[in-house]
Amino acid sequence: MTVHFYDVGQALAALVDLPDGSRIVVDTGEAPRRSRCGGARCDARGLVSKLWADVRLAPISLVWVTHQHADHIGGAPDVLAAFRVGAYADNGRDERKPEVLRAHRVAHDRGVVAYVVDPAHSDVPLADSPGVHLRAIVPPVWPASCAIDPNECSIGLRIDFCASSVLFTGDAEHGEEKTIDPGGPVTLLQVAHHGSETSTTPAFLAKAKPKYAVISAGSPNEGTNRDYCHPRAIIVERLTRLLPGPRSKSIRAFDGARCDHASPDDWVDVASSDNLWATERDGDVVLTTTGDGTFVRRPSRGPGR
Repeated sequence: MTVHFYDVGQALAALVDLPDGSRIVVDTGEAPRRSRCGGARCDARGLVSKLWADVRLAPISLVWVTHQHADHIGGAPDVLAAFRVGAYADNGRDERKPEVLRAHRVAHDRGVVAYVVDPAHSDVPLADSPGVHLRAIVPPVWPASCAIDPNECSIGLRIDFCASSVLFTGDAEHGEEKTIDPGGPVTLLQVAHHGSETSTTPAFLAKAKPKYAVISAGSPNEGTNRDYCHPRAIIVERLTRLLPGPRSKSIRAFDGARCDHASPDDWVDVASSDNLWATERDGDVVLTTTGDGTFVRRPSRGPGR
């Protein structure tokens, strides 16, 4: 199993190649129309180009959108239009938002079956295969905060391949993390909400117990990350204390009081575990496992930064 975390600026987009040849895209980066997106790296056309290099003419079995923020669903129309897609899934919320309407319209026009995954409908619209089990990670009911914060309505996806596993959490924050069951320890964790301090609580990490983790975030002062200042130093430090392996690297992280009053001195180099990657530093992160409970980074087609 190979997991590609694409460098798409202040956004999230990943591809999972399963052993049976199935492919799952989890989130689709930014909409190219979004102002202050951050340039070519977060343009959905760049994501399509990267996917094309990895997928070619093969179909994508499932496009899974964790929630309806533009930096997760924005590129869905481009991906759905460019590839043969078997199924599309989101949480069924915010159907009138322009980016959601665009994604659903293209799915309909391309004949892609759309599914809702939520606390009442937790089936994954892709069958398990030998050695592989797929599970939606959703709370028993949406937390109250979901009504005002789409991050708290994220639909997670756990993929187990023999003794290896990967957990995608979208932007789930403290309220949702309290109520979701990650399904036991997980090998590889997509760090929620781009490394924000609103997520990745000690209690959640105690449940998930990851061995490896990836933060998908923009560089300091890049595009919309001027407003968000991800990742936060406290999260890099928290993950590094938990993850095994040497601490030979560092990640540029925000350690100020307020992002809207950030200064260059608020960005610091934080020592990090070698088992923690960040797209802001590493570019595309491609990790592969034979199912033995370990992941190894392999070279990506694009250079790291």
